[in-house]
Formats: sequence, structure tokens, C-alpha cells
Amino acid sequence: MSSEPVLAVEGLTKCYPAHDHPKQRLMQLLLGRRGPAPTPRCALRDVSFSLRRGEILGVIGPNGAGKSTLLQLIAGTLRPTAGSVHINGRVTALLELGAGVDPEMTGVENIFLMGTTYGLPREAVEERLAEIIRFSELGTFIDSPVKTYSSGMFVRLAFSVSTAMEPDILIVDEALSVGDVGFQAKCLDRLEQLIDGGSSILLASHDLQLIKNYCTEAICLDHGEIVASGNPEPVVERYYFLMRTRNQQGQESLTWSAPNPEAGVRFASDRGAIESVEIKRAGESVSFQTGEEVTVCVRGHLEPARCASPAVSVMLRDVRGYNLYGLTASADKSQVRISDSGTFESRFRIPLNFAVGHYSLTVRLEDRRTDRIMTLLDKRVGICGFSVEAPERTFLGSVNLFGQVLEPENF
Repeated sequence: MSSEPVLAVEGLTKCYPAHDHPKQRLMQLLLGRRGPAPTPRCALRDVSFSLRRGEILGVIGPNGAGKSTLLQLIAGTLRPTAGSVHINGRVTALLELGAGVDPEMTGVENIFLMGTTYGLPREAVEERLAEIIRFSELGTFIDSPVKTYSSGMFVRLAFSVSTAMEPDILIVDEALSVGDVGFQAKCLDRLEQLIDGGSSILLASHDLQLIKNYCTEAICLDHGEIVASGNPEPVVERYYFLMRTRNQQGQESLTWSAPNPEAGVRFASDRGAIESVEIKRAGESVSFQTGEEVTVCVRGHLEPARCASPAVSVMLRDVRGYNLYGLTASADKSQVRISDSGTFESRFRIPLNFAVGHYSLTVRLEDRRTDRIMTLLDKRVGICGFSVEAPERTFLGSVNLFGQVLEPENF
């Protein structure tokens, strides 16, 4: 794919006038410029990034972070207060439900309406009409007024049209979360086809596993600003950190450490910290054979007076960030050894009954009062990377459960 950006966003800012009281707005309407000036409130502040051809950029963040505003500015349905958007090609967008659709018109009529909105002549839409109808799976509803459609049917129609127009940039804002599971899988296949054809995609979603699995890069917005960007895995962890600490204050709050090759992504607090994580085995290789046993040793320090029930969890994750298997050591069960000075150690014996591939560890230090009530003290993500090899493939999937194929009984 070309290294030339198909989308370049530079210093993008969007502010709205906001009155502190309804009386101020009334006076502004009556007096015009002589009235009290509204206080500008920015939904987006100085956002910059680029997107190259064939890439999928995930956009995540809490509600109100500015995701939809950003996508609307790129799609051209909003004008920026400052900054610029440079686009090299055609853009199609799936924004809020019903956008660009006339509810009184039929599905077929709206296909032509949306095609015109995207700048395509009627002849080009007619060439794609049969494929759009087939992909939407709307059947006879395609000739019914769109106002009779459910939200899922809206998405089927809009997604079918937007992707059939062969866009250079496709913008998707939470649309995939509305359809049923079967249609979602079909949509993801279509997105992969677009990427293979050289399209680029901006995908805003609260489905973080989708972001990690399908996006080449990601950005995390908070209060209208980019607080993390790059590889989807650490960006998603940044989002988790934001959500976890949103209501925490003072001494109980967690701090964030930027990702680095050795420590990975890290949360931390002043009540305890993970200082080292080691995978112990004979030899120095970071490659293991499937079925080989390893010992994971976790060390750190605690403030015993401020941690009632310390617990350490180790989780093995695959290259896409799926949690495959984990164990928890609890001080209440004498599984976490704590010295008088507050240093602690816990050990885990784990058989690597996994398929060939690359894996890593996520380690958590918690104050675990019950299985459901716990406080996170420290978290290390994506550390101790290693690979698993096997002389032959004897099972399907990621984990070997040592099942057996039985001989059939007589019919």
C-alpha cells in the first residue's frame, strides 16, 4: 500500500457557544452583539493524526469524549472551529441512524438518494443496485418506506450502500453494534474485502475486542483530546485506565505508565506495586514446546496497613489480546508470601498446553475482599512475551483440553 496519507487531520478543534444560564441566551437573542458573550465549550481540541491507504484506525473513548464529533468533521457534516482535514479520495460514512435517509421513501429510492449524496451518477448506482439489495438481505422490505424499518434494518441498508460505493475512506460510528451477530460477521468480511482493495477505514466502537482484532492502529479520546495513540493493545488499556480511575480521587487513584518494550502497559498505585515478573525454566530461550511446564514468579511490595486481602493474578493472553487461562494467588489462602517490610512473592505453575503462536502475560495486584469486590493496585499488560512451538498439530483452537477421538460403536 502507498505510504501517502489518504487522510490527514491537523489541529482539528470544534467549539460550541455555551451559556451559563438560559437568561443569557435570551439576552443574546434579544440584544445581539450587545448581549453577554457565550463561553465557548470545545468538544474537540487540537486533534492531529493521519491514515494511510489500507489501514483501519480505531477510535475509542468514554461517552462524550468527542468521537462522533471527530467523525462528523471528517465526513463533512460539521465545520471545524480550527484546524483542517485533508482527504485524498471519496468518503462514505455510517454515522447516526437515519442520517442521509428520507423515511418516507422506499429502500430502493434511498439507495439512489445516498448514491447521489456520495457523488455517484445514477448509472453507477444502477450497476450496483442488485448487489446492494442482495447484501442487505432486506427482501421485500426494500420496496417499503424506510420509516417502517427497525434500527437493524436501517444499518443493513446504510452499510450495504456505503460499502458498495467503493470508498477510499469508510467512516463507521458504532453501526456494527446494532445488527444481529450473523450480519455483523458479514460486515466484518466486507470490511476486510475493502481493506484488501485499498480502502481505509475509521472505526469508532465500544467493542474493544473488535478494535484490538481488526484495527492496525487506534486513538483514545478523552475530553476532546487524544490521550493515547498507536498499537491498539496499549491504547485499549489506556481506555480501561480512564474508565477505572474516572471516579477515583486522591490517595486511592491509579497512575498511568506509558508502554515500553520491557514493562508493557502499566497501572500503578501507592498502596502496592509489581516490581518483577519472571518465567522460570531451564535454559534462556523464550520459546517453549506445547505442553511444557513453566513457573511464573511475581515479586513486589505492599503497604500492609492499607491492603486487607492481597491477591495476585496471572493471565496468559494470545497475540490478539484474548485471555486464555489464568490463576489467582490469595494471601488469605497463604498463597502470597509477605515479609514484615511489605515485600511479597507469589508463584504459579502453568502447563503451556497451547497452540503454536506468540503469547504474553497480564499480571494484576489487587486488594480482593471477595471474588466480586476488589480494588486494583497495579496491573502490567503484555509482558514476558514468549512463543510456543510444536512438532505437529494434534488439536484445534488455542488450548489443548486433552480430549479424545473415540472409535465409533457398531451401528
